[in-house]
Amino acid sequence: MKSFKIAAGFLMLAVCALAVPAQKLKADEIIAKHLDSIGTAAIRAAVKNQIVVGDVQVSFVTPKSLPGQGRVVMASEGGKNFFGLNLNLNDYPFEKFSYDGKKVKVSFIRPGIHSLLGNLLASNELMLEDSLFGGTLSSSWALLNTPETKAKLSADGTKKIDDRETYVIGYSPKGGGDFDIKMYFDKETFRHVRTEYKRVSSASIGRTSTNTIGRSVDDSGRQLESRIKLVEDFSDFRAEKGVMLPHAYRLNYSISGQNGTTEVEWKFTLTEFGFNLKLDPKTFDIEM
Repeated sequence: MKSFKIAAGFLMLAVCALAVPAQKLKADEIIAKHLDSIGTAAIRAAVKNQIVVGDVQVSFVTPKSLPGQGRVVMASEGGKNFFGLNLNLNDYPFEKFSYDGKKVKVSFIRPGIHSLLGNLLASNELMLEDSLFGGTLSSSWALLNTPETKAKLSADGTKKIDDRETYVIGYSPKGGGDFDIKMYFDKETFRHVRTEYKRVSSASIGRTSTNTIGRSVDDSGRQLESRIKLVEDFSDFRAEKGVMLPHAYRLNYSISGQNGTTEVEWKFTLTEFGFNLKLDPKTFDIEM
């Protein structure tokens, strides 16, 4: 009888334990665990600059157009960063943008014409100024130094992505912004697996030119409302010199409005990683 009472007592304790909800993690706790997922504090501090090289495939989902392929180079140092593509497409031969710590620069793919992605970044410089774009593929990644960016971070619950539970962090830049920015972190590993940027605007950032790939910075907006969404996905995490980094990177950009929907997707396979190399300062000061 005594043994039965003891067993019953343990059972009640177990039931009570199950009834208590798991403690909700705060934003700073999620970020701290995320940083540890990249590498130890010593390893992270030792990375002064970072270069990533790989292959890229571009698909024009809507409207349909011939796909392209090429090479990608990403470089970062301190608060500076560079992103460049070379592609085998006549209408979209390259992509280049940079931030030298003071100024964002986005190259025209033709005189006066930015690419669809370039137009977005030229109109929303904080993505590069705060080192949001590219996530941990940049050594200047926004979450490595949140006191400097002075962004407001919030824990926004959880969400399932590809059958995996993730923690959601809301990111509001200093001074605010037009975009709703959400970051997603794998619930088990705390690796950064996605960033989403969403905006609903009463006017377009530029009317589509005769070529669906590019947009003119001089075109006036004529759409009554536009919906913009940029999604960065990161996967295939492997260690490089002790730094855990994604080797697969996907960008999906869509804009819809009065003129219909345009959607483009970039898929990157990253194969070469370099750290603490001597970089020419001009790397982060591209020609427009």
